[in-house]
Amino acid sequence: MKRLLLYAQLMLLALTAYATGQEGDVIYINGERLKLLGRPVCRDSTLYHTLKDALPSNRPIVSSNWDGFTAYWSIYNDKLYLDSVRCEAYDPKIKAVVGESIPSKTLYRIFKRYSTGNRIVASWVSGKIRVAKGKVIYYQHFEFERNYEEETILDIDQGKVRGKKEYHNFVNDGFAFDKLEQNGAQEMLRKILPLHIEHYPELTNVKRLTFRVKRARVDKMGNLLECDVKVVKPDANPQLATEIAEALKAYHPWKVYYINGEYRALGIEGWTIPYILHDK
Repeated sequence: MKRLLLYAQLMLLALTAYATGQEGDVIYINGERLKLLGRPVCRDSTLYHTLKDALPSNRPIVSSNWDGFTAYWSIYNDKLYLDSVRCEAYDPKIKAVVGESIPSKTLYRIFKRYSTGNRIVASWVSGKIRVAKGKVIYYQHFEFERNYEEETILDIDQGKVRGKKEYHNFVNDGFAFDKLEQNGAQEMLRKILPLHIEHYPELTNVKRLTFRVKRARVDKMGNLLECDVKVVKPDANPQLATEIAEALKAYHPWKVYYINGEYRALGIEGWTIPYILHDK
């Protein structure tokens, strides 16, 4: 039983640890320094653990970088190269990132099978990697769940760049459920959702209800084209969810995110929304 409890605690700690935004790596393309939103080293678990074992045990570990290292990459002649690995952290005294690189001798020993001449070709990497620059336009406090103004999706096949897609991301402002934290938000919500509570006698003595929106789809003008609504609490006539959905679709404009070729309703779906039925 004790082992089971210990295992559960360790799993909880692991999930909590990575349920935070991570810094990612650095990549140079045509001499420009960009953000690499991911850890390509992790594509090979053996390489990843061998690398971590070679890192200094006293390296700084922070919540935004639980591995304690940053890898530096570059693309040259359509090949992905691993250039260096640094153990670094932000020093508030000098307001700068400080650290040291792993010795080249150590790095080439770990990646010996991928070394060509004096460079490491990342031929263990296949799949898509996401490169970004500019301002963050959407942020979720989990791993690399954020989007920037400029993003490039690189299609990598055994270290070779087989294709790329470039995107200019933006936001068209409008109402979003994250604004419900502001003063007067409930009054705004009532305007958006003028519910006919008199049609639902089961809500007569209910002070508030909560609902959630899923599978929301918007266009570039902020029109909510479709969505599914679930009344979370209390139990109510299914018609109430339908009425909420129709009221949401009647409102305009909603906040729209254009991210990597798609218009997305990130300010609408996935939220659990409280709706005050009676002030007293």
